[in-house]
Amino acid sequence: MARTRKAGIPRLIALVLAGWVPVASAQAPAPRQVAAPPADILSGVVRLPDPIEGAVSSRAAMLAVDFTWDGARGWSFQGRLPVESAGPLSIALLAPDAARWSLTVDPGSGGLAPLGERPELGRVERRTQVLAQDLPGWVVDRYDLERALEGEWSVRVQVPDAGPDRRPSGGWIVAAGESALRVEAWAGTALLLADERIGVLARLSGGEEPVSIERGEVWLDVAGHAVALTLADDGEHADGAADDGLFGAWLPPWTSGEVRARVELAGRVARGGPFLRTTQLGFPVLERRVALTGAAWSRVEDHERLRIDLEAWPLGPAAKLQLSAEVWGRDEAGRAVPVCWLSRMDEPQPRGETWTLPLWLDGRWLDCTGARRPLELRYVRVQDPVTHVPFDLLERVQLEVDALPAVVGRGQRTVTREMLMGPLQASLAGATPAGPLGAVAHVPYAPALMLVHGYCSSGNIWPPADFTQPKLEFLDPNANRTHDQFAQLIDQRAKAAGIASFGVVGHSQGGAAALHLYTYYHSGLDRALGPRLIQSVATPYQGTPLASLGSFACGTNNDMTPSGAATWLAGIPSWARAQVFYWTTSDAGSACNFLTSLMLSDPEDGTIEKARGQLPGANSMGHVTGWCHTTGMSYPASYTDHARNQEMNAQAAR
Repeated sequence: MARTRKAGIPRLIALVLAGWVPVASAQAPAPRQVAAPPADILSGVVRLPDPIEGAVSSRAAMLAVDFTWDGARGWSFQGRLPVESAGPLSIALLAPDAARWSLTVDPGSGGLAPLGERPELGRVERRTQVLAQDLPGWVVDRYDLERALEGEWSVRVQVPDAGPDRRPSGGWIVAAGESALRVEAWAGTALLLADERIGVLARLSGGEEPVSIERGEVWLDVAGHAVALTLADDGEHADGAADDGLFGAWLPPWTSGEVRARVELAGRVARGGPFLRTTQLGFPVLERRVALTGAAWSRVEDHERLRIDLEAWPLGPAAKLQLSAEVWGRDEAGRAVPVCWLSRMDEPQPRGETWTLPLWLDGRWLDCTGARRPLELRYVRVQDPVTHVPFDLLERVQLEVDALPAVVGRGQRTVTREMLMGPLQASLAGATPAGPLGAVAHVPYAPALMLVHGYCSSGNIWPPADFTQPKLEFLDPNANRTHDQFAQLIDQRAKAAGIASFGVVGHSQGGAAALHLYTYYHSGLDRALGPRLIQSVATPYQGTPLASLGSFACGTNNDMTPSGAATWLAGIPSWARAQVFYWTTSDAGSACNFLTSLMLSDPEDGTIEKARGQLPGANSMGHVTGWCHTTGMSYPASYTDHARNQEMNAQAAR
């Protein structure tokens, strides 16, 4: 995690281009001083992931359909579709009026003709589905072919009865066979900042035979401006060594905004058949808003806590930031040992021409770990709380410590709830920490179970009869929220309803938002009593490739892309994860969604892949088949499972 800084940074004035919608400060929950034990440092739980962990993979080929007027044929599109091997093949047309498109193909056996008139392709099954939830207003028209022919296919799409003055909307042709060959693509750095060099990387994986790559391209869209880049394997485009199979391309200098990237690798398999693999990336590139100076100092705050202040240059307006750092000390032999990890979401504090970013260290961590001075901070990062993109990173910061809190040296050996979560707020009167984590002596008042929907939900999803009072239905219909915004809204809803103690049952993003709230803010979750504090169904804790597709539902959401989710998870300690009980779901043989099944890895529920629904360190309640992510799919929506709902109701904390 090398130090990175440009000479002119202190003179930059930056605005975050991530669409942050601030939650009213009067309603905002109080930030928590988060800590994690040394084990979370050594295991990497709270360290930023390698960028490759956020890679998006795809086994499909995608052709962008853009119609041109031909007086003889009307509006039409013609392209080439590589098919590398004989066998089953699925071709899907995706557009608002895809059901009206007329598709003809020539697999090399003589002239264009409709798929149903190609006996050499065997049985052809056609299915049409309106994508009400994932892509409102769009239609997928899918053809499943029994036996495709290897070769370079010609495909043509026409729109009957569309006059010259009515240009049809464009769309996509998506095709996938049974080959395991995939393209993987990712942004090569966590520092997605306009003044950094950012590479887009891609490689092939999963193939059963050698391949030769003949073409690699990235089609960029940044704020409506399109740019085409060539992927190179020459060792000069963030791609490692030359000819190592890893391809890269640099984004244009000073790119800023929401980036959409369609990544393509094409070539031939060893037998000679042509292939094309396409995947979509979406990620924000921010203007740098703050830069750490490298200075840090401390003072005793009270008998238990040491206040640590890090100095920073302000490069934009003051707004909430997320600061994280590892604290390291020395053991009796003088060897470096981790003390704890600290993190906090809060606004910076002005100090002349600079800002100070505070953290609080509970002195009992020193006794628990046997650590002593000198202390230093490692892997310090200051992040945007909306996208979690780091604004700055420092590997090491020397910490000036003249005095320690009085509690140090009293022999503390047990990690307490207060050490991990900070002192409870006075507003949570009656909730008094006592002893180890989880041992809290209090009597909750106005308790309830909060039922939380997910991203872009149209309204109430949970069957009312499955959950008993006291309960509260969270409603924020047709909205696209970051985890941080979503979490604060959950807290606001509880306060507005007079609910002082609650557990959560969440679907999809609702589970992640509840976990975010519990980790970073004081709320009624701190007071809840019962076996299971947070229960979730079909939550993309590790993201979903669909979150990168700009047209889907209510728009892109960086917290749920594979790369954004991996960065977010690096701020969730083990003690918070341990309070989550989660289920994953999938279809039972027939695809939940005729389109997304071509883009996701089995098992999946039409939106979330089982593998990406896992939350390491939490309590997996198992994987259940025969359920889809939401309504309008081939199986019932996972939140309508009455037996599971009744179990969650009975076990929920309130």
